Amino acid sequence: MSALRLSNWNIEWMNDWFVPIREGAPAWRTSNPGRGIGDVPALAARVAQVIRQLDPDVLTIQEGPSRAGEMQLFVDDHLEGRFEIFGPTGRGSQRLYVLVRTDRSVETAARVWPEGDRIDFDAAWPVDVTGDLIIEGYEFTRPPLEIAITVNGRKVTVVNLHTKSKYIHGGRRLYQDPATRSQYIAQAVRNRRRIAAELMRIRNHLDAILTDDPESRIIVAGDLNDGPGVDFFEQHYLIHNVVSVVSGSAFAPRRMLRHAFIDRELKERNFTSRFDDFIDNIADRPLLLDHILLSPGLYWSGLRNARIDHEAFDAAVVAGASGREAAPSDHRPQSAQFEL
Repeated sequence: MSALRLSNWNIEWMNDWFVPIREGAPAWRTSNPGRGIGDVPALAARVAQVIRQLDPDVLTIQEGPSRAGEMQLFVDDHLEGRFEIFGPTGRGSQRLYVLVRTDRSVETAARVWPEGDRIDFDAAWPVDVTGDLIIEGYEFTRPPLEIAITVNGRKVTVVNLHTKSKYIHGGRRLYQDPATRSQYIAQAVRNRRRIAAELMRIRNHLDAILTDDPESRIIVAGDLNDGPGVDFFEQHYLIHNVVSVVSGSAFAPRRMLRHAFIDRELKERNFTSRFDDFIDNIADRPLLLDHILLSPGLYWSGLRNARIDHEAFDAAVVAGASGREAAPSDHRPQSAQFEL
């Protein structure tokens, strides 16, 4: 048997650590006060401190930098160059990466590209994300990143996700003004439909894999921007929880994904982020937005432990500071340990 540790972490806006692309080759900033960072090297060091404490063989990252060379700078300068870098995917300033250590239990690692009739994450597909009953082409906000690794000769597929954000610019003002509340509601429901569409696309991809091989070992990890239960808009407008879409159907239980850590954490520890909720008027509300989901073939035969890494995160928080000068990220990492 060989041990495998996978960690997942949305590392807040890593792009803010590096000079703009227009200035040339990847290079560190010393500070970025416009983005709330007075000391970039210190923040990067705190993030690296957390990663070293997690000690993952595989690390799935959301909100990574725009250029692979920038991630390479971080790995070389703060993680002793120990990780092979896969990614990024997509466009924009929040990219997906998977970092893999191939000097321990992972024997091989490679990016998975679409073949035959497999779904291409970079391609548009027909779906109605607005609710106007018009089917149009839609693309992932951030195309998922899929890699395949082997551990003890066994293949494991890792899919890194970061779905559409629910954030609406000026949302509090729009919602609290009766004259513009309907605008906010329409956009909030539309954003949730987009998340659901992206997760359904992933679910279709997983169904194809699991139909071919029900014992496939699959890990879906990332920031899904949704969690257990239903929020106000899911309850009254969408009529379903969003993140459950990717888990699968009870009518096909052998293809349903299982959550790695939700039943292993105490209720008061089951959160990965905190945000002010002006809909329910709850300040600093704890939310479970980040997840590690497992196929049955891995959950039942390989999973040994899983958790939200509160202790590693809290150890990197600077007492007396605020915002990005205090916490290493606005999301907390999670980890799962396997034996294969």
